[in-house]
Amino acid sequence: MRTVWFALAFTSIGLETRFKELVGMQGGRLAAAFIIAQAYNVISTLILAYLLFGGVIFSVPDIDTPVVPQ
Repeated sequence: MRTVWFALAFTSIGLETRFKELVGMQGGRLAAAFIIAQAYNVISTLILAYLLFGGVIFSVPDIDTPVVPQ
């Protein structure tokens, strides 16, 4: 249940964002800063996920071979 409420909270934050007001404030500088920050966040997260889970930093585990305890 905690995960569902957490997701709903962030969805509500996104639904309450009024981009028309952001564009209208300070000549759109706030909207541009928001978009640039979000683009940076998405790109850096994708790069980090690729490095961590793509086998670049850590080797990809071989899940075809069953582990037999001795």
